[in-house]
Amino acid sequence: MKFILTLFIGIITFNLNAQTDDDETVIFSRIGELSDEQLNNSGASKLTFITSEKEAGKMAELDIENENPFLLLMGGIAPTIIATDPQFEKKYGIYFYEFGCAGPENEIIIAYNKIIFEHLNSTKGKKWIKEVRDDVIGFKEWKRNYKRK
Repeated sequence: MKFILTLFIGIITFNLNAQTDDDETVIFSRIGELSDEQLNNSGASKLTFITSEKEAGKMAELDIENENPFLLLMGGIAPTIIATDPQFEKKYGIYFYEFGCAGPENEIIIAYNKIIFEHLNSTKGKKWIKEVRDDVIGFKEWKRNYKRK
């Protein structure tokens, strides 16, 4: 009974937090704006096959150059959706990309995200730091080091 009640409350909360566009479609992320080709050619989608942090950084730089930078997340069976994600993505010109259960090594994700953090900082100022999701891989460590500078 407890499981059913928790599931029911979760579904209601999920529905209440869903963002809607003018045409009443539910929007959870801007990633749907990318074509299959853009997504498949992105550094984020290729990171699973990357073996060095240097290569991951190059992938991030390429995504920035192509105006398709991502902030990478690791999830579980179901993605974690936060209602404010689409607004953050649009405001800062990035996309959230969640790998799910299996993805690249943590060090590879951190190397990629670090380049994106630096890009956001240099192009958008410091405000994004207070607005970004805390579960972006490597963010807490980057933020600690950033404050020391």
